[in-house]
Amino acid sequence: MRTRIASRFLALLALIPAAACERAHPVVPEPDLEARVAAVLEREKARLVEDLGHYALVFSVEQEQLLAFMRQVRVFGDVDELVLGTAQGFESHGGGLLALLLELWRPEGRAAKLGDRFAFEASGAILPLSAIYASHRGQIFLPAPLDSPQLARMLFRVPGVPPVEADAYQFLGVLLANEGDLERTWTNAQGQSLSVELVLDHARRHYLASRDSASEPVDHSNLHMVELLLAASRRAGDDPEPIQRRFFDVELQRRDFDPEDAALLLGHYTESLGRLVADPRVDWTGREKQLAIDWLGWLEATHFRDLDGIAPRHLTHLLLGLRLVRVYGPRIE
Repeated sequence: MRTRIASRFLALLALIPAAACERAHPVVPEPDLEARVAAVLEREKARLVEDLGHYALVFSVEQEQLLAFMRQVRVFGDVDELVLGTAQGFESHGGGLLALLLELWRPEGRAAKLGDRFAFEASGAILPLSAIYASHRGQIFLPAPLDSPQLARMLFRVPGVPPVEADAYQFLGVLLANEGDLERTWTNAQGQSLSVELVLDHARRHYLASRDSASEPVDHSNLHMVELLLAASRRAGDDPEPIQRRFFDVELQRRDFDPEDAALLLGHYTESLGRLVADPRVDWTGREKQLAIDWLGWLEATHFRDLDGIAPRHLTHLLLGLRLVRVYGPRIE
């Protein structure tokens, strides 16, 4: 099994070893949900591998699979404004393709580094990952007004193509994993002076002050704040309790959802809960333990009794969260 998954740049957890799963104590009141979701994804495995980021959340990724996926990836722009994408256009999540290479590529059997050069066959280009990383640092920005907490965004600009904005949570994870000094500053293409500490402080204040919605958020980063901020708190040595409290007070209290977006939202909520359960720094009161267990029971009884028609990518987040809850469930029993 891999020691890391493409769960957005965290060393928190790996794909759950089968032996560990057998030893775990389930806390979900109706524990067959995980098995039913796993069975659906196993049937969809051949198609899901084409969406490698989601595939890697629940399945081990072989090098042949990674390289086959990357053969469709193209390089747009020049050294100052590099953008990755496919024949359909730029990648939809900023930094996601770079993250896949850094997490899953194994040149010479070892973990990839920024100095490694990758051959993008679709473009006939061989680039060091550091060049893509440097371009992305210029493309990430904080929307105005800068005196209020804003989620960082990516702005991709290539001559002859209208500028494209994307969310930045995946590249924030890459920055968090690769910047040795979180306070070190750089200047982006818009002239902003940024640091990892600054953009993550904006993300933390945004999350703690905001509320979720009944439908898919405009910025997908909102669905990954627990994942990202837990990783940031580990780097900074901060208490994760405010993140846990906000998640319990907001996400776990929501019961109304846009029917078209319920599976998307609840899959991500389950993953976030799993990451909180798996983090040994998070303390749980008796009330919080019961709330988590009750919420998991409500989840299956109301939204996932029938899995037909639910997009497999949504189910990958759900399955990852359920696995983490089961393996680390004794912490909330």
